[in-house]
Amino acid sequence: MTETLDERRRSVEDRLQAMRHAQGVALLDGTDFDASTLQSLSGELDAITAAEGEEARRRRQSASLAEMERLTNLRATLGVVEEHRLEAVDRAEKAIRDLVEALKEVRARAADSVSIVRALGVNSMALDAYEVEHRMSLRFATALKPLVGLRRRYGQITFPEARSPYDQPWRAAEDAATTHDVSRALKGSSE
Repeated sequence: MTETLDERRRSVEDRLQAMRHAQGVALLDGTDFDASTLQSLSGELDAITAAEGEEARRRRQSASLAEMERLTNLRATLGVVEEHRLEAVDRAEKAIRDLVEALKEVRARAADSVSIVRALGVNSMALDAYEVEHRMSLRFATALKPLVGLRRRYGQITFPEARSPYDQPWRAAEDAATTHDVSRALKGSSE
């Protein structure tokens, strides 16, 4: 089993301390002491210190390379994510412009319908522009509930509380709201 640098350091430091102790004993006893082993251990300790420094430098370099790779990957991912976000913005813009045009048409057709129904002698509140817009706004708010949640806000826009029956299919709900007045006008009944 290979010793780690830390284990080698401790071993050399222990032997170095023992050799220094032996050198001190030899000095006190007036005997000769071969300092070559002491110098060899000191040199080995210097080499271990240098190796630890190199090992730390390599770890830092490896960590730096890993961080650079991580940042490069994040930048590449950001490019893709940002392109997808902008594509979603394009789709949202098209959808809202289509919605605006459709709601303008709903308003215009409601005005046409209420004029014709009234000309046929039926006073229809259900086809009144205000009532149609009111119902459509509640349907719009209900459709957006999964997006806005309980906050009922999206950015600076606050929506009314989404509720039933405005979570039903819009055409069927509008037909149900106006069918009585339209049927009366078609039959020629003003009651």
